Amino acid sequence: MKILVTYFSRTGNTEKVAQVVHDELLGSHAAEMRKLKDIDVSALSGYDVVFLGSPIHAGGLADPVKEFLGKLPVNPGFALAGLVTHASDVYSKENYEKGLEALESAAKDKGIKHLGCFDCQGKLELAIRPMVQEALGLSDEEWAKRMGETDKHPDEKDLKNAKEFAAKVVS
Repeated sequence: MKILVTYFSRTGNTEKVAQVVHDELLGSHAAEMRKLKDIDVSALSGYDVVFLGSPIHAGGLADPVKEFLGKLPVNPGFALAGLVTHASDVYSKENYEKGLEALESAAKDKGIKHLGCFDCQGKLELAIRPMVQEALGLSDEEWAKRMGETDKHPDEKDLKNAKEFAAKVVS
């Protein structure tokens, strides 16, 4: 089976998940891993499965991932699986679920078989932390507590679950 693991990552969370998925599949499949910015949609022909990684930004997929999905042809001949990271300890579950639904909906619109989506918590980007803290109205103490938990992810359990998801997708 020919597999591509591609991703967009700003903090390294999604890249870490993509890397363990790639490593899990490499031993038993022809698996490649490439950053999303290095992939042209015309290069996707011939893959059986594409794992697409994205962080959740403002309740949806990251803009580069949305743009990539929009450029996919209809019925491209591969199946799609998602790898999503989010700051679930900061935002509500509904916030990141919109991103998961967007990935599934984009696949459906393009006639692509959707094989599911792995998601896990990741640390929140440093540059937006003050804005998010203010928007949520959290004290410095409460914010530090939340960031202390968020910054632990993706952890070993998350990465183990990502490997299991990958193995299940290709079985």
